[in-house]
Amino acid sequence: MSSQPGPPNFIIFGEMGVGKSSLVNLIAGDQLAEASSGAQSCTLQSTEYPVTFSDCQLNVNLFDTVGLDSPTMNNAGYLDALVKAHELIVSLKNRGGVHGLLFCMKAGRVSNTMQQNYRLFYEFLCQEQVPLALVITNLENEENMDDWWTKNRAHIENSGIVPVTHVCITTIKGFQNAYQARYLESRKKVLNMLKELGDRDPCSVDVSSWFARMCKKLREFLVPTKGLGRSRQKMLQMLTKRCKLRKEDAVHLLQRIDADDVGA
Repeated sequence: MSSQPGPPNFIIFGEMGVGKSSLVNLIAGDQLAEASSGAQSCTLQSTEYPVTFSDCQLNVNLFDTVGLDSPTMNNAGYLDALVKAHELIVSLKNRGGVHGLLFCMKAGRVSNTMQQNYRLFYEFLCQEQVPLALVITNLENEENMDDWWTKNRAHIENSGIVPVTHVCITTIKGFQNAYQARYLESRKKVLNMLKELGDRDPCSVDVSSWFARMCKKLREFLVPTKGLGRSRQKMLQMLTKRCKLRKEDAVHLLQRIDADDVGA
């Protein structure tokens, strides 16, 4: 039994308020996740939800994450985000890799923050190696939910977001279950998509490589000031105490970041 691979692992990401927790509950068919107010949330913080079904081949692990809600972050926010990124990367490594990214967005135009979340998770965290699925929500009032993709595909792809697959859904049942039929249709769509992605080989996770890239890219992308400067000692403490890296490994990582800053 121990030689059997575990359930496939999926990272759910997107802006605050797009319905990530509702997507978890839709998949589970139960109220597993509560919507976050964001008040105590940290970028890249994640909550793991193991979802089980009567057919164990459908079981999945969902990592519901906190995305970006502003275009920049200060040094404290940067260090906190790296701690959460390290925790997520180690969790994915321990679970056997990652099978897919579920980019959750409300139907509408692509915002700058949406594009930043896409880059944060797809480019920086997963190094463009993990299949990306787009989950478009808030479509309960559409006559045909799938028509939204036909009308908006060009806009999405012109924004630099090119998924391997997509689903157009609703995550709510509505007042007096007004959207019950569309809710059930949406659940079937998402479960079929997860089955398709989960049947593929997972993307293996190299903790050192993934984390080093995240440290460099996150700072370059979101922190206005160049170089580590006075935050270097704080970052060293964060890497050794909060991420549990050996001191020599932490120093080596900082040297790699410094070298990139000099070469930039």
